[in-house]
Amino acid sequence: MKTSIATVSINGSLKEKINAIANAGFDGVEIFENDFLTNNLSPKEVKNIVKDNGLAITLFQPFRDFEGMPDKHRIRAFDRAKRKFDIMGELETELILICSNTSNISLGGVDRAAADFFELGEIAKDRSIKVGYEALAWGKYVNDHRDAWEIVRRTNHDNIGIILDSFHTLSRNIDLNSISSIPKEKIFIVQLADAPLHDMDLLYWSRHFRNMPGQGDLPISKFMNSLNSTGYNGYLSLEIFNDHYRSGPRNLIAKDGKRSLTSLIYKKNIEKTEKNEIDRIEFIEFATDKNNLKDLQTLFKSLGFTEIGKHKTRSINLFVFDQVKFIINYENHNLVKDGSKAGPFPYAYGVKIQDINALFEKAKLLDIDFINKENENSLSMDVIKHIDGLIYIIDKNNYEIWKKDFQFKLSDQTNDFYLKIDHIAKTLRADEMPSALLSYSTLFNFKKSPIVDIIDPHGITKSQVIENETKTFRMTMNGADNHKTVAGQFLENKQGSGIQHIALKTKNLIDLVEILKTKGQNFLEISNNYYDDIEARFGLNYNFCKKLKELNILYDEDGHGSFLQIYTHVFNDTFFFEFVERIDDYQGYGANNALFRIAAQKHFKQLN
Repeated sequence: MKTSIATVSINGSLKEKINAIANAGFDGVEIFENDFLTNNLSPKEVKNIVKDNGLAITLFQPFRDFEGMPDKHRIRAFDRAKRKFDIMGELETELILICSNTSNISLGGVDRAAADFFELGEIAKDRSIKVGYEALAWGKYVNDHRDAWEIVRRTNHDNIGIILDSFHTLSRNIDLNSISSIPKEKIFIVQLADAPLHDMDLLYWSRHFRNMPGQGDLPISKFMNSLNSTGYNGYLSLEIFNDHYRSGPRNLIAKDGKRSLTSLIYKKNIEKTEKNEIDRIEFIEFATDKNNLKDLQTLFKSLGFTEIGKHKTRSINLFVFDQVKFIINYENHNLVKDGSKAGPFPYAYGVKIQDINALFEKAKLLDIDFINKENENSLSMDVIKHIDGLIYIIDKNNYEIWKKDFQFKLSDQTNDFYLKIDHIAKTLRADEMPSALLSYSTLFNFKKSPIVDIIDPHGITKSQVIENETKTFRMTMNGADNHKTVAGQFLENKQGSGIQHIALKTKNLIDLVEILKTKGQNFLEISNNYYDDIEARFGLNYNFCKKLKELNILYDEDGHGSFLQIYTHVFNDTFFFEFVERIDDYQGYGANNALFRIAAQKHFKQLN
């Protein structure tokens, strides 16, 4: 299938939009009428810009309030259509979108609408134009693609077909099996859009919250499965209305759009049967300079980590606690700025994956930067350059790196706490978050949770969880657009997006905390009122709750189990650690406690 995008989906002048769409690798562009009307370019000039960029104009849209109009208005509707056909002739595009009528004066009736379209089809035929009919989810009489198809079917004209739009179908929960009955030759183009689930007016939802497939919560894959059953092989196009996109970086948005469509096509045609499952997060790497090296070493030791030693050829030290590995990289590089708050900080992590070659091919297809160690002498591992940092990739078949570089065997380090990396938490600018989520979900097939509002005394932070099916990889992603929130201050202090905290899982949190306190580790102090509340709310044993209070451990429950968590203070005004214990099969991340963690962090900062 070929890919296209509507100019309305990104911001800028019409010429800037077309350039961005071409640079992202699309095959075609839909000219949205408002974009055309609000610029001074003639149709021929627009055509030339599109052609010079190697694109096709796949569609001119939208044409509104056509079918079923009273006689006087019907004449005007046909006159308007002829005028648009003239413009299309100059643009050299053959397809126009007519959306179902929303006018209060329009008249219902399938046969009336079919008669209007047949007459229009005869006019279009003389001009070699095709007319696609789309059911708007809020159309007055036609708001279901099944009704639109019935009108097209009764019209029975070669130049009249249907246009399917995933948002209009999925937002109304229309039976997707109905798509399979539409002949592929009568589907003139398919538009795709995802959206987060919101219970609101359909028109408002559509105009403000659409996003790229994979960025929302609609079942786009199921829609595609039904479409594929028809044998359709025409253009897949994006039509996105989103407040953030109207001010966001257009090149990034266009690139994300192309990636989202490529991912859908990839799933259908060339995805390998084996899963690129991540076995675990293998290590987290911290960047610093020699001046701050000692402070970071002291921190890790107070967290219970043992310094195994130095890399045999590079300025890199390895710290280990059970299955958790921290790397300190203090080589001179541009990740740490002298005299600034940019370091030390965690800037990268490594994952152990089952098939690195399959991942490399998929990254190329999705236009995600993948640096092969064979082509970069300074690297001992392959690297994905992500929007929020670096991801090192370790092939399960090449796992001797620790033994080779550090003369270290994993079996040499064992403790009774079974410490593992539970999850990492990344903070990004709000306008970066959709792109990051899309990259992770398309490359690694991660699933994402619905958006959660994290309450901060100075604003709201949007948070989403991404994880794989086996939960060997978990990440919380937080989007900040208010510099006064804890998340927003992190972005300012670190001077960019990245890992804000690291959660380490143990099988015995209370004992671990008591040991770490003897090593000099201090933890975030939680309000006494919090413990009075959880004792009553969860019906906790008095002595157990007293112990939690003494150690500043937070508590949560869900329908699967319970959860203990504790936080360190913020290090270098940028990052902190969390220790957790999942009891039974607790599935969450302690989001209910985020408010108390944030309040405690702010209180500590005021006192210091």
